Amino acid sequence: MNQNSQSPLKADVCIVGAGPGGALLSYLLNQKGISTILIERQPHLHKSFRGELLNVDGEAILRKHGLYSIIQKRGALLLEEIQYWVNGQIIHTVSPGNGESHVGIHVPQDHLLEAIVSHTQQQNQDEQVLFNTIMTGLLRDKNGQTVGINIRQNGFPASIEASVIVGADGRYSAVRKHAGLTPEIRKHGYDLLWARIPAPTGWEPAVRMASMDGQQLALFSQYGGYVQVGWNIPEGAYSKLREQPIAPFVDKLISAFPCLADSVAANIQSWSDFVLLSVESSYSQSWTQDNIVLIGDAAHTMTPTGAFGLNSALEDADALSELLVRMAAEHFESNALLQELQTVRGAKVKQQLARQVEMESSFQQRYESFL
Repeated sequence: MNQNSQSPLKADVCIVGAGPGGALLSYLLNQKGISTILIERQPHLHKSFRGELLNVDGEAILRKHGLYSIIQKRGALLLEEIQYWVNGQIIHTVSPGNGESHVGIHVPQDHLLEAIVSHTQQQNQDEQVLFNTIMTGLLRDKNGQTVGINIRQNGFPASIEASVIVGADGRYSAVRKHAGLTPEIRKHGYDLLWARIPAPTGWEPAVRMASMDGQQLALFSQYGGYVQVGWNIPEGAYSKLREQPIAPFVDKLISAFPCLADSVAANIQSWSDFVLLSVESSYSQSWTQDNIVLIGDAAHTMTPTGAFGLNSALEDADALSELLVRMAAEHFESNALLQELQTVRGAKVKQQLARQVEMESSFQQRYESFL
């Protein structure tokens, strides 16, 4: 069965990807006495990640499981409103909804992941976290049944046997690829440039919006005194853009938000100070194959619009944990329950994907209505 010389590692559930969804799922399963192996391709939890905004749905999941207060102690920032700007002036604001205290919460991914993983380990639960570990394929028995995964840890081959394999490994999911669960991919007509700069003195925690050349420009206040710039550009335009001087480009940012002039001048001096995100969404028509199940971006990649992605992954993990607890009670004898995840979560995910398209297509019209 095992293609490698050493004995395979074993757990009830193997989770590929120690992002928010994978980390939360491992925590919830261990709370119920279900053993997990959580693998992460990076050597640590300090991963580069830009979608760090919790909404009320994600917050509710973390509060439900007693994790929000732990994460909050490490540091989080409540955003007070959404502002629409023109030439350095606010022209419209959106306040939190009834009964809500924010329009989003910035939580550095380090704080989120470290809080969940360390809390699990402090409770001496049956979780193994393997860093610097990549999935190289599916592990099958002599009958061709999937019984685990093959991995490469610190450069050495090994394997993991598990009753259930969870792909929580993002938009380029190895689990999805090896399982042959092909997603339907949708382009959205734009790419996104990210930059992170120090916030000026007195910068209030908010989401700030502007329109630049008909494209959305968004600023997100971040915990620790930073501003995240998210700048939509036409799809495929970046290579041509890089051939031009950067000064006229950043001058547009300063004209929209003059109070950022000093920080922009000090921190955005070349095109390399931006990070390019190729924007697309996707939806896998099936999130399962036998004992394999996908969650988060592996099952349904979202664009940054509306900050749904992180929160949707947390909701997936919460729903899947309940199904896996039921499977464990039956000694994982049937995989049929895995298919219920898509039944439970699919409709909301599709609504959010459609909502993103609507928000993107209507941004300029909504923005102009405030003028």
